[in-house]
Amino acid sequence: MAKPSLIGSTAEAPGGEIRQILTLAWPMILTAVVVSLSQNGPIWLLGTQSGGQRALYILSMLQPFYFIFIALLEGLTITNQIFSARSVTHWAPCRVWHSSAIFSVGGGLLLVALALGSRWGAAGLQGIYPNDEPALFSRFLPAYLLSVIPLLMLELCNAGLRGQGKTAVSMVFVCLFIIINLTSCFISLHYYQNGFMAVIYANLIAALAILPFSAVSLFTSVMGRADPQPRAFLPRLRAITADAGVPIFLTMLFAFASSAVLFPLLSQLGAAYASGFLIVVKLRAFFIIPAVALGSAIAIGINQRLATTSPPQLSRLLRQGMTGIALVYAGLTLVAYLTRTELVDMMSVDGAVRVSAYAIMFWLLPTFFITSLIASIQTMLEQLGGGKRVLLITFIMESLMVAIVLFVATQPEALLKLMKSILIFNVLYLAIFTYEYAMLCRRLDQQHAL
Repeated sequence: MAKPSLIGSTAEAPGGEIRQILTLAWPMILTAVVVSLSQNGPIWLLGTQSGGQRALYILSMLQPFYFIFIALLEGLTITNQIFSARSVTHWAPCRVWHSSAIFSVGGGLLLVALALGSRWGAAGLQGIYPNDEPALFSRFLPAYLLSVIPLLMLELCNAGLRGQGKTAVSMVFVCLFIIINLTSCFISLHYYQNGFMAVIYANLIAALAILPFSAVSLFTSVMGRADPQPRAFLPRLRAITADAGVPIFLTMLFAFASSAVLFPLLSQLGAAYASGFLIVVKLRAFFIIPAVALGSAIAIGINQRLATTSPPQLSRLLRQGMTGIALVYAGLTLVAYLTRTELVDMMSVDGAVRVSAYAIMFWLLPTFFITSLIASIQTMLEQLGGGKRVLLITFIMESLMVAIVLFVATQPEALLKLMKSILIFNVLYLAIFTYEYAMLCRRLDQQHAL
């Protein structure tokens, strides 16, 4: 007799679904909060240390390429996480080790190719991507792309652990990585005056220090029983990659297209605007990443129990989960509004950067709430079979956004109009993805009726 699932056993109790979400999600939420802090940590170090303003500018101009890495990272790690979660009940977990190795090699080679392309094509890239740093493409971007390869491998191992239900273990590894990363960055910047290279050294030192432990933990967790269907491994992995990984990668790539246009445009208005926009974007990431963790936790729970839990219970979990996320983020956005000045001041000591960030924060603060809801809905849709629709929607919306941004940038009061355009598009995004989310819940209900 099958053991009843936790979702099924709590579904009839008041608030049972919410308790299930929190039980599954709390290690991921804590990890995501720490990761969010780590994203702001280097910004804070560069913004508050003497001589760090130039490094902060370089980091802001590299953000579009950082987004490319994040798209690759999310596409591969979420695919590995889905494959690992389904292996709990559908196939041998030992294959998670092999999927992690394949994605590590493939992702690493792609980053090496991008680094070489930047190095060899530096002159051409410098001409089409306006900035004030002559060595941006010949030195800093290649070094940055190579420095995140160990981080990609570490996160693939952590994704495999999360899919197996070992989220607390993966959280420990992420926290250790961040502590070492920020400590190394501070020492390199404060004591050795390495400027932007402090970020590079910190990435390498932290990831290489933790990777062996994460890899060994994943190996011991999944190895054991032999795969009874060895020939099914690659078709399964290709199917999940095509259904989830590729759409997630392309979706995030398209979603960051407007940022690739915005940063050089803001840089033309002044270096302080690019740095100020970076500060606001990173503060917003502090909100978005935990929302993704919550959405991912719900999706993992559903993927693990598709065969053991009734569609109405899964639909109720989706609805109550989204309601809980909305309430939490309404409160967090209110806190951000009340402390907006202090948040900006904490990230930079430069007066011009602060003034720019204040102006940008005024218009983009509502997107802290809106984008967090969008991110959580996207995550659930992508991991529950809606990845291709998310990709199509994102492609259409971002294409329109880029066209409007390029037009608005040529108009008087360009900064104000750019911020208004971002806000309006966020509202449209939320309306569309709320509809897609409602359709997912309705399909589950109709499946039960049939």
